[in-house]
Amino acid sequence: MRNRLWEENIQWVLVVWCILALFTRPGWIPFGVGVVLWVLLLYFTAPGKFWSFIALLNTDRDKIEAYLRKAVASHPASPNPYINLALFTAPKGNWAEAITLLETANQKAGKRLTPKIRNIWAVCHRELGNYDQALPIINQLLQEGYADGRVYYNLAYTNYKAGHWQDALQAAEKARTSNLNDPDPVLLMAKIHFERGDYATAKDNYEWCLKHLSWPVETYYWLGRCELKLGLVDQACDHLATAVERITSDPELSDVPPEEAQNWLAQANLLRQSGNGEYLVNSTIEPSAENDPNRS
Repeated sequence: MRNRLWEENIQWVLVVWCILALFTRPGWIPFGVGVVLWVLLLYFTAPGKFWSFIALLNTDRDKIEAYLRKAVASHPASPNPYINLALFTAPKGNWAEAITLLETANQKAGKRLTPKIRNIWAVCHRELGNYDQALPIINQLLQEGYADGRVYYNLAYTNYKAGHWQDALQAAEKARTSNLNDPDPVLLMAKIHFERGDYATAKDNYEWCLKHLSWPVETYYWLGRCELKLGLVDQACDHLATAVERITSDPELSDVPPEEAQNWLAQANLLRQSGNGEYLVNSTIEPSAENDPNRS
């Protein structure tokens, strides 16, 4: 515990020296010597903090990761280097490594991980399919009164992936209440309604998202799919055409392959040309998952 306090507060030694130098005015050389001595003190007594500082001074992501790994390799008493590396590796999809880092950080003496970090911990478990490990972490946060919109969204998405659709809908509603302008919970609700066959409600949700997303891509596709299910062929053709255009130009913004979107657009155009407003619900084409922004 004492080592952790030293590592997390050693910067105050430099702050005190700077304030003291401001009043005593020892000159630039003595002041510089004091700063150099503090850097050496930092390097030899808190190398995890030292390499973390070096990482912050870099803009090259490869170098940042290398320095953060040096910080962790020094086996610091503070959990911060482990947390920083986990937050760096998790967005790259290294979920298992991030979980290990956060578990190590959580075992360090002193106060427990913050609710925000524990929610990210649950996201890592969720992305690996460890729903039975993600849900207890999220529920514990809610029991502690951390009823944040991101936590409710994480609960909703975890329940969705686990197949608990009703629980997912209830959590998504709470996430939406926390931030009425956040499209993520509404997209998830739309996805669930579509898969449950409630195409009218899904359509309403996707239309709402079109007005609240800065650059909707895949949403146009799913809105068109809903309209086809409802027999609104003209609207479906227009929205699917937009979906094909945007998915083709920005494929990384969509989980739907361009070929799949083009196939559905072709079917919609055939229906419009034939004047047949009916749509075969039992299609042989399986829908892809709606794009998840993955925010913790």
